[in-house]
Amino acid sequence: MPSSKKVPSTGDASLELEVLSKHIQDVESQVAALSQECETAKIETAKMKDLAARAQADLQNAKARMERERMELSAFALESMLKRLLPTIDSFQRAFQHLPDDLKAHEWVKGVMAIEGQLMRELEGAGLKRMSSLGSTVDANRHEVLQQGSGQKDTVTEVFEEGYELHGKVLRPAKVKIGDGTGIEN
Repeated sequence: MPSSKKVPSTGDASLELEVLSKHIQDVESQVAALSQECETAKIETAKMKDLAARAQADLQNAKARMERERMELSAFALESMLKRLLPTIDSFQRAFQHLPDDLKAHEWVKGVMAIEGQLMRELEGAGLKRMSSLGSTVDANRHEVLQQGSGQKDTVTEVFEEGYELHGKVLRPAKVKIGDGTGIEN
C-alpha cells in the first residue's frame, strides 16, 4: 500500500521553516516584552511597598506626635488652672493662720477647713506639691528672696508665701527671707 504521507518538497520546507522562524521570533519578542513588563511590575511593586511602609511610618509618627501634643496641652491646661488657684489656696491658709481662738472649735469653721483639706488632697492627686522651704538652703529656682536678716547664711529663715511644684516642675517659687550670716551663736 502506498503511504498517504506527503513528503514536502524542498521549497515547501524552506517556506515552512521561514514561517516557523518568524513565529519563533514573534514568540521570543512577546516573551521579551512580557519579561520587561514583569520587571517593570516588580519595580512598581517594590516602589508601592516602600511607599506603603513610609505611609505607615508617617501615620505612626503622626499618632505619636498627636498624643504627645495632647499630653502637653493637657499639662499646660492643668498648670494654667493650678496657677490661677494658688492665690485662693494662699487665702485659705492665711485665713486659718489668723483664725481667732474662739472660732477654731466652731462647726462651720471645721467644715470650711475640711473643704480646704479635700481641695488640697485632690490637687495633690493631680500632681501639685507644696515645697518645704523653711530651713533649706536657698535655691534660685525654688525660692524668691524678698528679705535678708539674721540667721545662717543663705538658709531660709521665714516663708512669706509657699512655693508649689507640679510633677517636679516649679509652678511657683516660694517667697522667702534668708539669713545673712549675722546674729548666729556659735
